[in-house]
Amino acid sequence: MNENLPRRGFLLGTLGAVGFGLMAKAAAAPSPLPPPPVPIPPLPAPVVTPLNYHSPALQPFVDELPIPETRAAAGELAAVSGVHRYHRDLPETRSWGFGRPVLGPNLEARRDRVARIAFRNELGTHVLAPHVDLTMHGVTELDRTDPRFTVHLHGGANAPDDDGHPLIAWRNGGGPTFSYANRQEAATLWYHDHAMGITRLNIQAGLAGMYYLRDEFDTGRADNPLGLPSGEFELPLIVQDRTFNADGSLQPMVGTYIPQGFNQSGQVGDVGCVNGMAWPRLQVRRTLYRFRLLNGSNSRPYIFEFSNGMPCWAIGTDLGLLDAPVPTPSIRVSPGERVDLLVDFSAFGDGTTVDLINTARNDLGNTVFMVPELRPIMRFTVAGDGPAAAIPARLRGGAGLPDALPPLGPPESVRTVTLIGLNDDSRAAAVFPTLMSLNNLAFLSDDVDMAAAGAVEQWDIVNTTPFDHPIHLHLARMRVIGRQPILTSAYWFANLPPTFGIRWAPSADAYAIGPQQAPPPWEFGWKDTVECPTDTITRVLVHWPAVDELGFDPDVALTVPPGAEAIAPAEMAGMDHGSGAGEIRGYVWHCHNLDHADHDMMQRIRVMP
Repeated sequence: MNENLPRRGFLLGTLGAVGFGLMAKAAAAPSPLPPPPVPIPPLPAPVVTPLNYHSPALQPFVDELPIPETRAAAGELAAVSGVHRYHRDLPETRSWGFGRPVLGPNLEARRDRVARIAFRNELGTHVLAPHVDLTMHGVTELDRTDPRFTVHLHGGANAPDDDGHPLIAWRNGGGPTFSYANRQEAATLWYHDHAMGITRLNIQAGLAGMYYLRDEFDTGRADNPLGLPSGEFELPLIVQDRTFNADGSLQPMVGTYIPQGFNQSGQVGDVGCVNGMAWPRLQVRRTLYRFRLLNGSNSRPYIFEFSNGMPCWAIGTDLGLLDAPVPTPSIRVSPGERVDLLVDFSAFGDGTTVDLINTARNDLGNTVFMVPELRPIMRFTVAGDGPAAAIPARLRGGAGLPDALPPLGPPESVRTVTLIGLNDDSRAAAVFPTLMSLNNLAFLSDDVDMAAAGAVEQWDIVNTTPFDHPIHLHLARMRVIGRQPILTSAYWFANLPPTFGIRWAPSADAYAIGPQQAPPPWEFGWKDTVECPTDTITRVLVHWPAVDELGFDPDVALTVPPGAEAIAPAEMAGMDHGSGAGEIRGYVWHCHNLDHADHDMMQRIRVMP
């Protein structure tokens, strides 16, 4: 590699840091951050710098991959404090999990069978108490000693009271009982904390787990009609990047120059963890495996590849199966997304090792701040024969198979939404007081989005920031139409954003600088989270389920059960939650970079019957 490249990265980072800092000092109110005058090409990997936190040296692939147990989605599941060792050479440390020291079991549910689960908060004090940001929505000192939590079933089409709304949460001793309707086809969902203002910390501490939804085709049994691997050959891989302190504890900060206790607008670690273990290894047999892979990281996207260049076969996206397996040497997965993969180890001899690696480069924003890139993820070692297995020819659209994916079809309406970054002068002590926003609005704005149940919309998501953003819609399901590059600076200066708090969502079609690119074949299926690259219009078809499909009214007012706490939207201040006016209604949509979602890249949306 050219030795000047890391130096260029360091220089760019220094200039960017100084520039952002001066802009923050000069800002009198939240003010938009304009884009660069021209699109910036991919930049070199950043140099290792003392400006960032770094984990102690850890030898990869010395610990076995933990496999979370699979249990029925029913009964009670407590969120508890435990003690966990993330690596052989790290001391034990406090962590959180659902019924286990870190993360949670694989919950298994059946289509059209209601799953009723009582979640309980037994977390004690916050594992990351010093990093609780008291400037976030509704966050108080009490969240350090008696933290709030709730649970969102990510990808589930559930009633408002069962969705885990971020404005309603429970402290120690309390918890919700949620009913999941499961009126969806088989898919890889996941469940995680969603408490407003501390979601990024609660998930990093361990509050996440997989949720397998089964149906008559993808049964999970060895005789499933699709011919997919099952039992010990179907495994969850929850990939999360982390930074560790020498005492084994998590270090959620990236920059040493940012004061402790502030949301830094992104958490990117230098160690790859899978199922709560740093750089683990897994012994596999000569056969076909099904990996349910979740990007559970706070902020980092991955491009997953194998070290020997072998392909995998993508068989499903967030919300279900593809029409047929798609062979690919690599696959990009952003935070919150899931991919369903088949991997064939049958051609390898005993002792062969194959590493899962990440080849994604940092986007412009993370290069400016010199965050570490991360290559190794985990290692597979082949040992012994397994059962004979073959890649299925089709997964949909044949005899004994689910229906084929429908054509995209025309939308009933087109909605433009914008992703914008601002300086937040109210948080100047954070050094880089970034505020990420949707449509130039605060989360608790009274300018609430509206949609019609049963409608099919096209969303043109315009990313004007130097960061890539994974956008997640609750309740809805999406199909990616395509992505088109734009000259963001021309778009920006022809449509200057107004004062923060006034909706800003002009069309960007006139500023395209290239043709629309179709999604890769492994992204053709139903999704609930979509990657939106910088300087790009990401176009998606959004299906809002109809009331008869849901079996409930999606616009009923949420209740605040006894023992729960509600963070009231601005228009609810001083009002009784049950009084009618000012009630909490609807769902949310947000960036799944969790630090962005906490401040302030989240909006409410009402789905009207």
